[in-house]
Amino acid sequence: MPTVPTAKEMASNLASLSNLLCKEELINPKSKNSLDAACGKLRKLGQVQSYRYTIDSVAPIKFVPIGSKKLKQIAPHVYIDVAINPPTKDDLPPFSQLVTVIEVWDVLKNDLQLRWHLDLANRSDEGHYQAGPLFHLQAGGHQPKGNRKDDLKVSIPRWEMPPKELILACEMILANFYPDKWNKIKRQQRWLELIQFAQSLCYPMYFQRVQNSLERQQSVLEALWATEWGTTGLSQKT
Repeated sequence: MPTVPTAKEMASNLASLSNLLCKEELINPKSKNSLDAACGKLRKLGQVQSYRYTIDSVAPIKFVPIGSKKLKQIAPHVYIDVAINPPTKDDLPPFSQLVTVIEVWDVLKNDLQLRWHLDLANRSDEGHYQAGPLFHLQAGGHQPKGNRKDDLKVSIPRWEMPPKELILACEMILANFYPDKWNKIKRQQRWLELIQFAQSLCYPMYFQRVQNSLERQQSVLEALWATEWGTTGLSQKT
């Protein structure tokens, strides 16, 4: 079973993430405000284990600009909508909602270059899942309150991918865009505590399902497919 943190525990760890990213000069002050606001709302919920938190697309976490070979400056942004609930069965992940979005912007032109989102598969009111893995990585997608004309026209493929909440998404950004900073902090005790906290929430059921499929000589992709793994306990809708 995954370790399901209380809202207060989640607030504490996100606050540590906020302070660390700010200390290392990886995010701007407005982004710290967005994170701190989410922490404040979670803290008020106390010891509950069913809760939801968001970093809104209109106030995402904006990482500091870096140089690019083809563009003068780029900057990754991240925003998230996640609902956490203790699973009702041993093989279920502890999420009823998960949309983690990473964007890369051309800073000088204020122009979106890339968008990737790590999602829990959509499910209709009738209980039918969209085609694809239950947790998947997908390019493009619609930005909330954005112009539909700017959306990519192709929504597949959806790649199987373990769930990643905010801490693990930030780790991926640091490793890819800020490798010197990542190498500096990746073995620091507090950083390792944050990563272990997030991994304990996101990874156990996913990798247990992978291991079970290998032992049964089953296709891993089939085992991770939404219609195979999804249950009535997961409530995200289209």
